[in-house]
Amino acid sequence: MEGKLYPEQNREHVLHLLSRCEDFLALPSPVQVILGVTSGRSTSSTTLASLIQNDPVIASGIIAIANSPYYGFSKKIHRISHAVSLLGFEEIRNLVLSMAVVQLFDHRGFGSPDRIWRHSCAVGVATRMVAGFFKVKIESKFFLAGLLHDIGKVFLSQYLPDKYTEMLAILEREGGGITYHVLEEAFFGISHAQIGKMLMEFWNFPEGVVHAVQCHHAPSNAVTDAFLASCVHIADLICIVKGISPLGDRYFLAVDKKVVPLLTGLKENFCTEDLFSLLSQLDLEIDRQSGFVSAFRR
Repeated sequence: MEGKLYPEQNREHVLHLLSRCEDFLALPSPVQVILGVTSGRSTSSTTLASLIQNDPVIASGIIAIANSPYYGFSKKIHRISHAVSLLGFEEIRNLVLSMAVVQLFDHRGFGSPDRIWRHSCAVGVATRMVAGFFKVKIESKFFLAGLLHDIGKVFLSQYLPDKYTEMLAILEREGGGITYHVLEEAFFGISHAQIGKMLMEFWNFPEGVVHAVQCHHAPSNAVTDAFLASCVHIADLICIVKGISPLGDRYFLAVDKKVVPLLTGLKENFCTEDLFSLLSQLDLEIDRQSGFVSAFRR
């Protein structure tokens, strides 16, 4: 590999930026108020609905989400109070938090950010699809963990654009001689998965979602909710095989075989054919969930 990488210096720079998250990645005040209310036990649904109603962007997003096929409610929802009663405080909290995080990054431009977000949104949809395949209860955490699985990569590309461009130039020069993930750690001294974990902890995401982001390449290492991490892992692979990749089709990863016993415990005889079946459903599912996805990018 040509050139010096300076991983220790780059890692120090990354960690310094992360230590200053409060300066540039703090959530807006209205969002913090809503998150504070949803974390308490004494707040009424009426109070929460009123707070959401005061922010038109959040309110329209919640209504769009509640009416999407993701939840499959039989009747159209027009009122925030109705959405709150149906979704519950925990779902509302996760949804509002995720919408706010996406907005923090979405306004910044670097190269082709749409490619990264297209992949992220597709993985969110695919994670939900994989969870449904195993007949588990569908919650927002499946889409959200998939949507934000590469948030560490987004952070690198948008807050260290010069360094990120330099790393991608090395990747291109190597012509497939090294994978993105190996080079990323060699260049920055830290992986986007580790960065993602630190960011998710800063924003106080649920522990299972934090571990899913941290372990989306090795879900068997997830301390909490290894099934969620496994769904993100499989979804990520499916999207890359489908060609919905942030960097190009040649950067493939292997399945973490250590999670197979967990998955076969949920669905007997789970095998490669099941992955192909999921792959064939992906385009249709992305189309079905387009309304849900668009609520996060307003």
